[in-house]
Amino acid sequence: MQRTYTRRELYDLVWSTPIVKVAEDFGFSDRGLAKLCQRHLIPVPGRGYWARIEAGQKVTKTPLRPMHSPELETVHLGIHKVEVNPYVALAIEAANRTVKEFREQKTDVIEARPTPPKKPIASETPEDRIPNTLESVRKPHLSISGLWSQLRETKPDGYGELHVPGIQVHPGSRTRVVAVLHHLALELEKRGISVSHDEKGIHATMMPDSVRFELTEERRRQKHEPTASELQRQQEYERRRQLASRRGEWLSWERFWPEFDYIHEGKVGLEIYCWSDGARKRWKDGKRQTLEEMIDQIADGILYHLAYQKQRRLDQEETERRRRHMAHRRELHKQRQEREEKRKAFLQALADFQREAADLRATISAASASIVPTPEYQRMIDWATNRLAMLEAQNSIDVLSANLREMELFPETDTLEDPEGDPPPKQGYWD
Repeated sequence: MQRTYTRRELYDLVWSTPIVKVAEDFGFSDRGLAKLCQRHLIPVPGRGYWARIEAGQKVTKTPLRPMHSPELETVHLGIHKVEVNPYVALAIEAANRTVKEFREQKTDVIEARPTPPKKPIASETPEDRIPNTLESVRKPHLSISGLWSQLRETKPDGYGELHVPGIQVHPGSRTRVVAVLHHLALELEKRGISVSHDEKGIHATMMPDSVRFELTEERRRQKHEPTASELQRQQEYERRRQLASRRGEWLSWERFWPEFDYIHEGKVGLEIYCWSDGARKRWKDGKRQTLEEMIDQIADGILYHLAYQKQRRLDQEETERRRRHMAHRRELHKQRQEREEKRKAFLQALADFQREAADLRATISAASASIVPTPEYQRMIDWATNRLAMLEAQNSIDVLSANLREMELFPETDTLEDPEGDPPPKQGYWD
């Protein structure tokens, strides 16, 4: 027998075969299987159900209530399963599907084009295959033209690096980084993704979702070896310091060379800053591949992260919609319960008035047939007569109908009706 079922499949199984027999086939106890069904909110037949069927009696099945929790929809019987957030799993699946569809579409386009004849190449280098200089780009993509201007105007810092939001490289890698961004922007454009730059960094956007990425260059630190000129300046300073000391003067301390040198080796990397499971976030120059050769992979990676974020956003919006919908249903249920209490109170008050009116009517009738009353007795009868008139006025159809309309106890159109029936009880804090 299979070991993974949907809620509906397991529900049909336990209502078509005695649960003792089903549990035995799976190697479970009947109590263990019943508890598993309870965890997934699957009703099971009660005691005597199968006996009544054998006796030919009419029985009813408890319906399977629909659920909105993906983690409860699949039941694993005796299988060790790594607990994964179902919404994360859906996002990973959607992101992989988006990238796969684009690759298939791109493959179809490439196959449809005629293949031009290859020109003989005597010797080919990575520089020949991949444009990695601004001269080969000639005109940067419009989305990074402002970034190129900013890079040209920026001065190196104390470590010999250029710092602009989203980029941290050596000045010698400036044109190469712009070329990488240019070709990356072209690839992202094919995927419906735009590139922008602001004070927070570089962004790839597929509205309304966006991811931020940075380009950085590796550097290593090594102890500085003073040069001959630096040593000479230090010796000159020591000579001047000794002369000043003899005169009773003091010279401020000076530093003639840095403690460390920072060496940039031209290894540039690109990193995406976002939270997405199941995808690569960093690419960099290696022994066999340069960053330029991975432009297509990087573009697919950014597409994955954006598709992942989109699915997570849609899941969160759907969860919030269901939460608001359930909260509305529970509020209607609460108002219906309050209205039921008001209805019962209204009918109880009406019954009390009618009983009191009947008692007063009998009392007044008996008093009228008696001997001539005393003044005090007569005043009581008059009060009872007035009280009876008030009660009868309150119990008239017109007054009752007006009160019912005002209190909206039995409206013609019931605004508190829930087409889905009473909502289920809360299963957790966020339900």
